Amino acid sequence: MKIKLNPKMLIIFLSLLLTVCAKNSNAKREMKSETKSAMKGEEYYLNTPKLTSLKSPEGLMLPLKNSNYYVPDVTQKEPVGKQVDIRPPVQILALIEASQSQYANGISTLFLEDSPGNLWLEVLNIIKKKNLPIANQNDRDQTLTTDWITWNNMNENPPFSGRYEISVKQNERPKRLILKTLDLHQGEKKTTDPNYIQRYNNTVLNTIIEGLYQTQVDAENTRVIHKAGSLDVQSSSNENGLPNIVIRASYATVWERLPLAIKKIGMVITESRRSEGTFSVIYKPVSDEQWEKMGIKKPDLKPGEYKLQLGDLKNRSSLQFMNSNGQTLIQSENDDLVPVLKAVFSETETEK
Repeated sequence: MKIKLNPKMLIIFLSLLLTVCAKNSNAKREMKSETKSAMKGEEYYLNTPKLTSLKSPEGLMLPLKNSNYYVPDVTQKEPVGKQVDIRPPVQILALIEASQSQYANGISTLFLEDSPGNLWLEVLNIIKKKNLPIANQNDRDQTLTTDWITWNNMNENPPFSGRYEISVKQNERPKRLILKTLDLHQGEKKTTDPNYIQRYNNTVLNTIIEGLYQTQVDAENTRVIHKAGSLDVQSSSNENGLPNIVIRASYATVWERLPLAIKKIGMVITESRRSEGTFSVIYKPVSDEQWEKMGIKKPDLKPGEYKLQLGDLKNRSSLQFMNSNGQTLIQSENDDLVPVLKAVFSETETEK
C-alpha cells in the first residue's frame, strides 16, 4: 500500500517533529498535559482513583478469575510526581583508548592500560583548567580533596553541591584514577540517595576524563604536525569511477599536513570542517619563479574556488577536488596535481 503525503502536510509533520526534538534534553520532569488548566496541573494522574472490586447484578455469573489479568494493589511507597527523576544515569565516558571504568558504593574508578605520561600532574593540570576548587593536596600520596563543587546547570532546585576525594595509583598496572564522594548536599540538606551520589560522582570523573582525552588529542596533533616527510601520492578513482587522489597516510596525518602543503602552491583555505572532511579553498597560483624554485611543474588548474573532499580509508586517505560548480576535476587535471602534492608534502614543516 502506497501512502502519498501532501507537501503541506509533510512540512507540518516535520515542523512538529523538530519541535518535539528541540525540547531540553536535561529536563528532569516531562509529565505534562496539553489540558493543563482542565486537569489543574501537571500531576493530575496522581489523582487516579484506586481499583475497586467489580460488582455484578444479582443472579449474574461472572467469568472465573484469571491470574494473567490480575492487577495487584501497590502498597510500597515510591517517589511520585516531581520527586521522580526520569533522566538516564550518568555513565562514565569511554573516550580514552585502552581504558576501563567501574562505579560502586560512591566510588568511580578509571583503569588506564596505557598512560605514558605523569597521570597525577595531568589530573592536577585539568582540575586547575576546569576551575575545580581544591581544599587539600598531598603530592606525595597523589591524593587531593576538593572544596564544595556546586552544579548550577543540572536542572535541580535547589542545586546540588559536593566534596570529593581524587587519588591516582600511578605505580600500579593498570594505573588507576579514583574518585570518591565525601559529601553531597542539595541546598543545605545532606543527601544519601545513591542515585544522586552516582550521578554527580560520575559527572566529576567525566570532567577529568574529557580533559585527559583533550590532552591526548593535542599531543597527537602536535606530533602529526611536526612530523614531516614524503607521502606516497597516487592518481586513482572512486567507486563511481570519478577521478580522485589516494594518499598513503592516515586521515589525521593528511588533515593536519594538507593546509600547509596546499598553501605553498597558492591555495588559501576559507573554511574547513573536519567532521565532514571538507576544505573550501581559493586557488591563486604562485609565481612561475616559485614553481621553478620548488622544482614543480605548474599544474593545468584554473584559478578560482574549489572544494576538497578528504576521505578516511583507514591506513590511507582519498582526496577529491571539485570546482565551484560541484564538478569533479577531469582526469588530466587530477593527474597534474599528483606530483605537485607529492612534492609539497615532502617539504611540509610546522609554521614558526
